[in-house]
Amino acid sequence: MKNINESAKLNDQELENVVGGISQDDALAAALKHANLDKSQVEFIKRIELDYEHGRKVYEIKFYQGRCEYEFDIDADTGDVLKFEKDWD
Repeated sequence: MKNINESAKLNDQELENVVGGISQDDALAAALKHANLDKSQVEFIKRIELDYEHGRKVYEIKFYQGRCEYEFDIDADTGDVLKFEKDWD
């Protein structure tokens, strides 16, 4: 595997080789819990991607509920919310 630094982006093959962590479903559940929403309330899930940022695996999640756009970075090992943004349209 290539040398990883803070600005590196992993391709799909490399991400598959990173062992451990939570699933996409678990990451989405953590984001929904933080937003105090149920999956049935979400109108459109735009993105759930596994990436590598600042030395850690992170799920980037973006979804819409009503006129609100929610964006999360969820730690892919622990399920902790690392970043949260809520914007009104």
